Amino acid sequence: MRVALIMLLFAYTSNAQTAAQQKALNNYVDFTNQSADEVAAVVMSVIQYYPTINQKSSWGVPRYSCPIQREEFYLKTALAESRNLPSAVVAGLNKRLNDLESAASAVDEKCKALDTYHKLEDYKKDNFDRARAIIRELQSEVRAYRASQDALASELESAFSRINPTAVQSAYGKADAALKKQIARERAYLDIWTFNLDESVPTGWSPEKLEQSIAETTEALALLKKLQPALKYPASSMWSNFQESLSSVLETKRNALDEYNNEAKKSDRHGNDAYLGLINYFNGTLISDQNAFIQYASNDGYRGIKSIKYFPLFERRSESVVQLITVKPFVDHPRTPLNPPAQKNALSRTAYDALVNYVIFINETWRQTENLAQVLRNVSGDLPRYDKVDSYGRHGALNFDYKDFNIPLAQYQKTISESNQIPTQFAKPLNQQAEVLLNILKELDAISATIEVEAGDAKYDASRTGRVHTLLARSSELLEIWDDRKEQLYQDTRKVYEAFPALKSNSSWYVSGMALQHLTDLDHEGLFKAKAFFQGGQQGTPPSIPTAAIDAALRDVISKEYQNMKGIEKYGRSNGLCPYTPYEDLPETSKRLSQKLNPLKTGAGTGYNHPYYEVLYQYNDVVRHYNQFCELSKNDFLLPTVYQPQLHDINRSKDSAPPAAKTTASSPSVSQTGDKATTSGGGAATSAGTGATAGAAVVIGSTVSDKSADMRNEGAKQAAPAQQVMTEHKVNHDTIYIERRDTVYLTTGNEELRSMEGYAVNNMVLLLDVSGSMNAPEKLPILKSSVLELISMMRPEDKVSIIAFSDKPKAVLTAASFKDETRIQQAISALKSSGKTDGNAGLKLAYKLADENYIRGGNNRIILATDGEFALADPTRELIRKFSTEDIFLSIFNFGKGAGASRALEQIATMGKGNYQYISKENVELQLIREVKAKRAR
Repeated sequence: MRVALIMLLFAYTSNAQTAAQQKALNNYVDFTNQSADEVAAVVMSVIQYYPTINQKSSWGVPRYSCPIQREEFYLKTALAESRNLPSAVVAGLNKRLNDLESAASAVDEKCKALDTYHKLEDYKKDNFDRARAIIRELQSEVRAYRASQDALASELESAFSRINPTAVQSAYGKADAALKKQIARERAYLDIWTFNLDESVPTGWSPEKLEQSIAETTEALALLKKLQPALKYPASSMWSNFQESLSSVLETKRNALDEYNNEAKKSDRHGNDAYLGLINYFNGTLISDQNAFIQYASNDGYRGIKSIKYFPLFERRSESVVQLITVKPFVDHPRTPLNPPAQKNALSRTAYDALVNYVIFINETWRQTENLAQVLRNVSGDLPRYDKVDSYGRHGALNFDYKDFNIPLAQYQKTISESNQIPTQFAKPLNQQAEVLLNILKELDAISATIEVEAGDAKYDASRTGRVHTLLARSSELLEIWDDRKEQLYQDTRKVYEAFPALKSNSSWYVSGMALQHLTDLDHEGLFKAKAFFQGGQQGTPPSIPTAAIDAALRDVISKEYQNMKGIEKYGRSNGLCPYTPYEDLPETSKRLSQKLNPLKTGAGTGYNHPYYEVLYQYNDVVRHYNQFCELSKNDFLLPTVYQPQLHDINRSKDSAPPAAKTTASSPSVSQTGDKATTSGGGAATSAGTGATAGAAVVIGSTVSDKSADMRNEGAKQAAPAQQVMTEHKVNHDTIYIERRDTVYLTTGNEELRSMEGYAVNNMVLLLDVSGSMNAPEKLPILKSSVLELISMMRPEDKVSIIAFSDKPKAVLTAASFKDETRIQQAISALKSSGKTDGNAGLKLAYKLADENYIRGGNNRIILATDGEFALADPTRELIRKFSTEDIFLSIFNFGKGAGASRALEQIATMGKGNYQYISKENVELQLIREVKAKRAR
């Protein structure tokens, strides 16, 4: 009995100390995280400082100030509270804690040494040699700090296991272990990276390792979604939040993979940006969510420990990695006819998502080929000037800018990996066709990289322009082959989709979707009849394209709207999630398409003047509306459709043959280092005149087998001669370019800062992030007060819309006059911070309002105010690029401090042809004035 009493007393004492022990252990974590933030601040200061000492600037000498004042509170607290822990674990923990403190002090010492060096102005004596030496020493100290941090983290886990050996057996313990496993995996991937201080040097980057990491994260996310631990609220909410955060990390990785294009390979900037961006997401989402889970779980009796933040390492790498560009014919797979038999069961969610992946992949290849085709047309249009001159010395180099071309590797990888959700006999032929599309883009990329070298280094000066003509001819051929193959892949995907019975054939979403799909199919048929006519060279009388079926179908869609949409909620047009908007807009767009088809205009023209463009623009708008409806349908499994390209002719007639090019038997390859490149081998084999025709069978690279030649003859079409059709969507807006940047005017010294005289009328859309992370005195409150201050200087004709977004965007004010002070004040006052950031939905609604209230000749601008913690989806990127060419620009106010977020937001603002600014209470008002005065009146 005495033994039992002792055991009972021990158990009681142990349980009574559990909360105190947990707090003690987490005090070590709190110190480590505070210290990691301080070291990260030092690292970021060095990253920003280093480039300034290696380049001359008109802004004066570089400056440096140590950014931290070390905080002792967390260290003292950890040591004081350690008395609550068993003596068996305290000694080891305190030793590791002191080691970490010493390593942090060493980093602080070097930071202050660099600060003092600048204050003494010793750089005037040694031209920053001592600064470089301190940075090298700091690099070693930061690495030593990382080792100490890892040692303390390991000691904490060991102590936790000894104190709570059975913790992992509970539902909370298992959930905690699952979260920490994902964090450890992501941390291990970050460990293979470092930031290169000399980012102008291309030292190489491993897309293969990133692809592997993407696959691992995808698999881990799928496993997490299958687990359903028995957790109480609010701990259960952090379980789902963590999955959303992991999805954001995954999306960030995929973007990093796709954006590692030919332009990115010229330096280490892309790798640096991706590294810092992933760290920002890792700390701001995964670590934050797991730590919140521990806090909430403690209310339910689980005593876990929190996770430790990550910080970047840096080094200076100077050895360039040569990028070898070799143009080889793409690898083709013969198409296997696909006629799937009717299936018994409806598609599952995962199988449906797998089929949608193919459509998304096709549309991404469409976006990339459309942009590239325009670049190819531009250089093709310049070539005739160089064909007819004897000397190119005073003509300059050809302009070839294809830096925005990305191969959608991430979406391809996602498509292939998730294809295991559909039967193998269907997935295999679809995957082979998807691979062919990818291979075509890879050859286009290699050709374009070669043209860039030829143009930039003026290689055409030696070999005339025959080499470039040959490369352009092959590009035109590839674009035509891609056009055929993407249509085949979509049709086969559609066959597989239709082989399965509808999940809910009587639902209003499905009935409405089928009506819209039928109308879209009729529009597709009409478009392809017009396309055949123009590709045939407009021979004979224009076809009488019947539109009776289209007209009848669109009338049916309109007349049955409330019957088809019965029970579906109508939010109104100001809400980007309202399904009635695409349902109503699609037949209206289809009607305009019908009017363009019957009668079909003829003529050549260029750009927007070409008659085919008018038809194509309307059709792609139909696709946009239909795909939006499919996206909103969510659980009714409507398959979206694909966009169509313009006629992919590179605008060369058969009469404009290039000069004969020199021929060699060797295969061309290009080695590229930084911004300089050389071509090895000779020009591709060609004969005089053959390079001028888009449909010519041109071999680039090694000898092509008969099988490849048959493939080209089967896949290629003869391009329409002497035609040029623009690729972009129809633009009814004003487009202003000054070196491809937004037009921004700064006030002169004699001008009243708050005067709007002489400036364009404003159509401003304020897209305000009201997520929980914006709930800080230096964030949303200062913006709200500054908007109200802005009212006094604005005119009645200036309009403002306000969108609040967190989980879902909401238009709280639409196109109100800036003089409607009461409404603006009410809208501003109603803004409250809560929830998580959904920037993609917010941007969609913002562009919708900006477009609907567009002012011709005005300052049409979206201002996104956020702290930057959201991933940009591909459709949103497409939206930003589209409207940036249509006089609606996107500026970004960054209230966050994460370096990854800053760089990511700056890239988005550049994409939107707007301004980027980090916002503080000192500059917010001036930056708002800058935006409303961004355009002069005409």
